[in-house]
Amino acid sequence: MKKILTLLLIFSLSSCSDGDFDVPSFNFTDTVTSCGEYVLYVTNSSKTELLALSLVKTHLGTTVGEKTITLGSTAAATSIKATYRIVASAIGTDYFCQNIPPLEPKVSKELIATSGTVTIKTTEVLSGTTITGYKHEISLNQLLFFDGTERVFFETFPFGTVTVKI
Repeated sequence: MKKILTLLLIFSLSSCSDGDFDVPSFNFTDTVTSCGEYVLYVTNSSKTELLALSLVKTHLGTTVGEKTITLGSTAAATSIKATYRIVASAIGTDYFCQNIPPLEPKVSKELIATSGTVTIKTTEVLSGTTITGYKHEISLNQLLFFDGTERVFFETFPFGTVTVKI
């Protein structure tokens, strides 16, 4: 009986670890901010968690309708990039607009999307009958982030709306 109790005690004191599994919340409260016309990003309320989307000129065009752009390793897909980043302290408004990436705040985690699609729905912005700009509603779909060890998948994420004046 003593051996059984000892064995039960050993099993009850031992535990297994499922690792440090941290799933990003993707709870971004800010509106879409841009640096130039083609680097767009959203942040959480503390500005320490951000999702950046790098596009090319043709993606935010003047053609009304919906287009889907694929993220990935093909030549066309490498021109667009989605990056999820956690930083040690709040970012400033010029964080993405600097020619040389800033040393502060330190990046705690960075995940690059390896696959997925970006859907951009473009509509005209009118003032009476005159077109004054274009509104682009952006959503990310089937988004897979991978940093070499950790994979994070999101089915659908409404990135936000960007209005470009002409």
